[in-house]
Amino acid sequence: MKLVASDYDKTFHRHNQQDLENNMSAVASWRKQGNFFAISTGRDVASMLNEKKIRNIEYDYIVSLNGSFVVDADNNVLFKQPFDNKLARELVVMLREKMGDELNISNGFDGFNMTHKSASLTNKVSKEIFDRNSKIYTKTMPAALDGDVLLIGCLNDSFEQAVQLKQEILLKYEQQVEVFLNLNYINIVPKGISKATGVGIVIEHIGVDEKFVSVIGDDLNDIPMLERYNGYTVNNAREEVKAIALKTYDSVADLIKAVS
Repeated sequence: MKLVASDYDKTFHRHNQQDLENNMSAVASWRKQGNFFAISTGRDVASMLNEKKIRNIEYDYIVSLNGSFVVDADNNVLFKQPFDNKLARELVVMLREKMGDELNISNGFDGFNMTHKSASLTNKVSKEIFDRNSKIYTKTMPAALDGDVLLIGCLNDSFEQAVQLKQEILLKYEQQVEVFLNLNYINIVPKGISKATGVGIVIEHIGVDEKFVSVIGDDLNDIPMLERYNGYTVNNAREEVKAIALKTYDSVADLIKAVS
């Protein structure tokens, strides 16, 4: 019994249909052998359910929102770590002061989303994320802040702007939050949460030995899980990620074949 946990965007799904089909075929064979497959992503469960519907993505677990929300294939909640609501409101005020009407609040299954960048988005992935969230999220900002807040985020105009905003958030809230960067996105989750802790919840639930756990990702928010477990990356990954990975593969399918 083994576990592979893969980042989704730019790792498992790289906007190449043949690559995606190869990955899904490898996952199907992997699971038939009695092994487990998890998606470990900055996305929420609502977004991954949409991917499951439109792309027939199969998995046994979802480590979502960079580890703050973990569910099984039947959407049973294995773990969630919300913010203190007072802290969540403070973070939202700070982001609105810095970013204007650019905000994403998620409880895992639903949330609130707004942006002033929709008309000017030129990055295909960023535009897709905005369009997706606009369809999935149904809550008003007050309603979202009154319930469980598992992640707060925003889209920045550049990676450099995202780095600067991360530094400003940590300067004030370092003892209370983790801040992850993915593309030009800022993802804020409660302190001590990461994809590594989320994969740990799955490992505990399955009862698999860590030496039989392999993880793969491409961006900065994947680094904690790559450092904690047998960590691999794909050839389109950031150089910082390649530097800490055990090996670089052409695809998730190639990793699955290697560890089968």
